[in-house]
Amino acid sequence: MHQQQVTTPDRTPADKSPLDGLWVLLVENEGQLATTDADGRVPMMARAGDDHTYLLGFKNVAKARKFIQSSDVAAEARMVVRGNREEMLRIAAAAGVVGILVDYDSVTQEYAAATEL
Repeated sequence: MHQQQVTTPDRTPADKSPLDGLWVLLVENEGQLATTDADGRVPMMARAGDDHTYLLGFKNVAKARKFIQSSDVAAEARMVVRGNREEMLRIAAAAGVVGILVDYDSVTQEYAAATEL
């Protein structure tokens, strides 16, 4: 029996981002940033104790909605996919974002993970 070996092309950083598959919270920009999406919104960000800016990302929509409810913030949860990833990365770069706080809990002020962007 002859086995065929399947190879996949090497992925480049442009093909995959730590944001892929995470849920971000889109909020009204209100003039703070020069770069927004087509609707004038930006992904919610936070400044950490190290004075760096991070995007808030959630592993699933339930965790994103829980954050919205506990924070009493007007936001829309949106999954980051190939179609909107570049826009999210462009906004993050313009805001000086250095990473992502995953599953941030506004009540305990803890998060599951922090990753570089």
